[in-house]
Amino acid sequence: LLGDIAINLKHTIPMYFIIALNCFCIVSCGESLGIIFNTLFQSTGFALNVTSVILSVGTFMGGLMSIDMIGFLQGINYISPLKYAMANLLPYTLRGMNFTCDDSQRLTDRQCPLSTGEQVLDLYKLNVDPAPMLGALVAATVVYRIAAYLILRLSRTDFSYLAQTRRYMAKV
Repeated sequence: LLGDIAINLKHTIPMYFIIALNCFCIVSCGESLGIIFNTLFQSTGFALNVTSVILSVGTFMGGLMSIDMIGFLQGINYISPLKYAMANLLPYTLRGMNFTCDDSQRLTDRQCPLSTGEQVLDLYKLNVDPAPMLGALVAATVVYRIAAYLILRLSRTDFSYLAQTRRYMAKV
């Protein structure tokens, strides 16, 4: 949230709440992954390492570090909340912005390589309607939390009564 002020992005109330919602969703999804892997693995250290690797790869696949990925990774990226966070934050923050550059950075025609926020969005292929992407981020957050709850619930449920019921029914 302070990054919005530090790099001079839009200082509006809706922008503040959009950034706050994105932060909440990303943190919640990370917590859900932590719950899932700590439930699946006995070793907390191993669960932490797996979670860190998945979050690191997801960060690179989010849209800024890797623009063109192979089809398999693009498919995996659709379950990553960071994809939706980038796809809604960048249009909300960059549209309408203008950039300048020094003389040493100018092209041969004396133009800046990127002079508008829309050019940056086009470069990263993120010039999309941000509202559905914000909705997809919220939906992914809910799905992650439900998956974490179900995995935790299944791992803690005692299914021994089912075996006893089967033995009882077999005798009858």
